[in-house]
Amino acid sequence: MRQVVYWGLYDLANTIFSALFVTFYFPLYIKNYLGGSEFMIGLVFGLSLLTVGVLVPFIGAWSDKVGVRMPFIAVFTVLCCLATLAVPFSGLSLALFLGFVANFCYHAALTVYNALLPTVSKGTSTGWASGVGAGLGYCGTVIALLVCFQLLNAFGWESKAGVQSIFIATAVLFMSLSLFLFLGVKETPKPRHAFIGREVMQGLHFIWRNLRVRRFLLGMFFYTNGVTAVIIFLFLFAQEVLGLTPRDFFFFFGFFALWSVIGSLTAGRFTAIHGGIRVLVWTGLLWIITVILLMVSPTLFAFGVAGITGGAALGSVWTASRPQLLELVPKKRVGSFFGFLELTGKMSGVLGPVIFGWLASFASYNWALLSLLVFFVIGIAFIKGV
Repeated sequence: MRQVVYWGLYDLANTIFSALFVTFYFPLYIKNYLGGSEFMIGLVFGLSLLTVGVLVPFIGAWSDKVGVRMPFIAVFTVLCCLATLAVPFSGLSLALFLGFVANFCYHAALTVYNALLPTVSKGTSTGWASGVGAGLGYCGTVIALLVCFQLLNAFGWESKAGVQSIFIATAVLFMSLSLFLFLGVKETPKPRHAFIGREVMQGLHFIWRNLRVRRFLLGMFFYTNGVTAVIIFLFLFAQEVLGLTPRDFFFFFGFFALWSVIGSLTAGRFTAIHGGIRVLVWTGLLWIITVILLMVSPTLFAFGVAGITGGAALGSVWTASRPQLLELVPKKRVGSFFGFLELTGKMSGVLGPVIFGWLASFASYNWALLSLLVFFVIGIAFIKGV
């Protein structure tokens, strides 16, 4: 149990980065203070995800080869925090580059972190352990918002100094809370002698021969298109379509995070009972309801209701996908296959944010939302076929 909690506290730590940097303050800072656009923001996140998507299978295979995950997680976490600290003191071009570095390192660390799940969940259900991690993650969002509330009250909600203080707080919280994982989870190195390239090729061969794994990865590819775009553009949608100020959105965001906690814990329980595939299909249906609601009724009330369904769905996706992958692939190469899961996710992260950002910039947010609907419908079709 203690190992699961220490592992889950890293979910808490990196969700603080995802919530404050990716969803909220990086897009806000680029657009409102540095004169950037939705398309620039989508391009930065898309290219960083493309890069990590190409590299993560090799990173995962490398961690399989040396038999330990922690050094990889630690290095990428430190680099992510350093880039985050530098963003608010940079001009537009450098800030966009630092955003690329921070997001790349965040996702690279997350890939290897997910591969720790079999280690920490020995003696318990992987679905339950995954749910604990995802639930703690969204608790991290609530903690981060409470800290930010104090900072913004001190420096000013609309001031540049207030926004800059958030980047510093994000880096400090991410790094300090990560120490529970680095110091609390013990690993026993079990080196394997195959070449990293051979590990990756063996993984690709397994995927090619296994229809269930192919369908699962394709389903997650389309799901993550939609989810990544939602995470990146949630605040800008609220600002541009609903007219919410950062302070208004702050309270909505905290409310959504609470529902993500509920969704994560519920999905963890349901995954243990009904299996990851059923939970992922139910999650896709929740996302479809959420998107349609925002398309037909872009009001504050609808935004609040969509936050309940979307928040629950957001926590459920990650909770159900991790144990489901463990059921489909050889246990001795989980690092490689979490790398392939990240590859599909990150390649979709190129399409989702770029398409959404382009449509929001040059057409309308309703067209951008329609693209999400398409992604989730196709994703359900593949997931149901597993």
